[in-house]
Amino acid sequence: MSKHMSRRDMFKLGGIAGLSAMAAASLAGCGGQPRVAGEGGGQAVASDVSDITWDEEADVVVIGSGTGSYTAMRCANDGLDVIVLEKNAQAGGSTIFSSSVVWAPCNDLSVAEGIEDSREEALTYIEALSGDTFMPDEAAAYIDNVNAAVRNSTEIAGVEWAIWPAGIDYSVFLPGGKERGRAILPKVPEGETSIGKFNGPIIEAAQNLGARYMTSTPAKSFISRTNEDGTIEVLGVAAESNGKRINVRARKAVVLASGGFDWNMSMMENYLRTPARYSWGIATDEGDGQKMAMRLGADLRFMAEAFLSPGYKKEFEDAHEQGMSQLSTLIRDDAKRGIIFVNKHGKRFTNECASYDCVGRSFGGFENNGENRGWANLPAWAIIDQEAADNHTFNSGELGTPGNSYTKYDTLEELADACGIDKEGLLEEIARFNENAEQGLDPDFGRGQDYYGQNSIYTSTDYEGAFRTLQPIATPPFYAAEIVPVVLGTMGGAKTNANAEVVDTDGNVISRLYAQGNVSGIGAGGACYVGGGGTIGPGIAYGEIAANQIQNLTDWQ
Repeated sequence: MSKHMSRRDMFKLGGIAGLSAMAAASLAGCGGQPRVAGEGGGQAVASDVSDITWDEEADVVVIGSGTGSYTAMRCANDGLDVIVLEKNAQAGGSTIFSSSVVWAPCNDLSVAEGIEDSREEALTYIEALSGDTFMPDEAAAYIDNVNAAVRNSTEIAGVEWAIWPAGIDYSVFLPGGKERGRAILPKVPEGETSIGKFNGPIIEAAQNLGARYMTSTPAKSFISRTNEDGTIEVLGVAAESNGKRINVRARKAVVLASGGFDWNMSMMENYLRTPARYSWGIATDEGDGQKMAMRLGADLRFMAEAFLSPGYKKEFEDAHEQGMSQLSTLIRDDAKRGIIFVNKHGKRFTNECASYDCVGRSFGGFENNGENRGWANLPAWAIIDQEAADNHTFNSGELGTPGNSYTKYDTLEELADACGIDKEGLLEEIARFNENAEQGLDPDFGRGQDYYGQNSIYTSTDYEGAFRTLQPIATPPFYAAEIVPVVLGTMGGAKTNANAEVVDTDGNVISRLYAQGNVSGIGAGGACYVGGGGTIGPGIAYGEIAANQIQNLTDWQ
C-alpha cells in the first residue's frame, strides 16, 4: 500500500468492505489485481479503479435470467449492450417453469371487454391485503408500470395475451377485489399449457437483440466504490466462469434479479416465520443475491415472508432428493369434495379451498399449552375417504386409488393410531364436519361459503354453491397423506424504492444498482399474494421501471 494512501482513501476504493477491504488492498499492493473474497466475504477491491482487470463488460449487467430477462430485453431494445449472468446451466430461472400468469389490473384486454376496474380499486385491494406492510409508493409504481411491460412483451417478443378464465383475485372478498380480468396469460393452442410461454419468447427476443447470456456463471459479489459523499456506487460484478473468477464491468448499471433463497435451508430456518422447508422453485435459488446485497450494505425487507402453498410431504421429499423443482399437486386437490386437513390434535386448521398462499400460511400457528408446545399445525395430514377417491384423482393418482403420498386405512381409528393423531379429537372433528357438510355449511372456516370457494378451478361444478367443495367423509376405507407448507418463492431481499433502486441501511440510494423479482423484497407493494401472476407481475413491472431509469444514465468514470 502506498505510504501516501490514507485510511479514508482505502474505504473509498473498497466500497463498504471495511477493515477486511483494507487488509485485502494491503495484500494486493499498489497496482495489483483485484482481490475477490470467497462466497462469505466482502467486495472486490483494488488500489485504484484503473487497476481492476475487466474480463467482460457491457452497459448493463443483469444477475439472473428469470424476470431479469425482461429487463435484459428492454435494455437491449433500447440499444444498450447487455450481459446476463445465470448460475444455472439453463436460462430462465424459476420463471421458465411457471404458468406465465401476470397480475395486471386495468390491462388492455379487460378494458376491451368492458370489465370494470380502476387504479384506485387495485391500490385499495393491495392495501387491504397487505395490512401494515403496505407500501403506497411501491404499489403505485407496480400498477403504473405493469401494463407497459405487458405491451412491450407483445411488441418486442411477440407474446399474445388472454384473460385467464380462472383468474379470481385470491382475496376477492376484500375491498377492491375482482372476480375476473386482472390475471392474464399467454395465448396457447388448445390442449397446450402456458408453462414457459412467457419467459421463453422474452429470452429469445433478448438474445436476438444482442443480449449475451452467460450460463453456469454465478455472480459472487459486487464491485463497488464509495463516493466522496459516502454513498456506494456499483461498478460491476465479480462472477465465476469455468472455475475461474472474472470481473464484469457494468458501464451504466447492474440489475439484481437472482430469485429467492428457498433452496437455502439455513436461510429458510433463520428468516421465514412460516416453517416451510420445501420449494417449488429452481434449485439454484440459494439466496446468492440476498447475501451479495447484505455484504454491500443494502437494507433488507420482508425476509420473513414468502409466497406459500400446501404440499404433500413425500412428493417434495422425493423431488428435493433429486434437486428438482416440483409443482404442488395438493393445490389441485384441496378444493375437491371429500378432503380435509387436520393437525396432530385431529382438528381442522384452515379453509382447505382458500387460495394456496392463505392455506400455506395456516401452518404457521404456534401453541404454548403445557406439553403441547411448538407448531400447532405441524405435523398435519390430508384425509379423504373412498367416495372422494372414486370421484376425484388425488396426488396424481387414478380414480379409486390416490397417489403414493397416501396410505390406506380400514377405519378412522386405525388411521389416527398410525399417524399419531389424537383419536378422540379426530373422530369428533370429522363428525362435526360431516354434519355441517350435509347442509352445505362450514361455520368454523367458511369453506365454500364465498365466491372464491365456490368457483375455484378444482371444485365440482356439477353441484351448486358450497356443495361444490363440501362432502361428508364417511365411506371406508380412508386415506391419509402428511402435508407441509411449501414455498413458491421467498419474498425477502434487497430493499428498493419506487424507482427500483436498491437503498442502503441509512436509506441512501446505492448508485447504479437496481433490483426486481423475488430477490428485491417487493411483493406487490406489500407482503401479500394478490392473485395469479402476483410474482411475475411485480417482477416485470419493476424491470420496466429499471430499464427506463437505466437508459438515462451516463457511463461511470
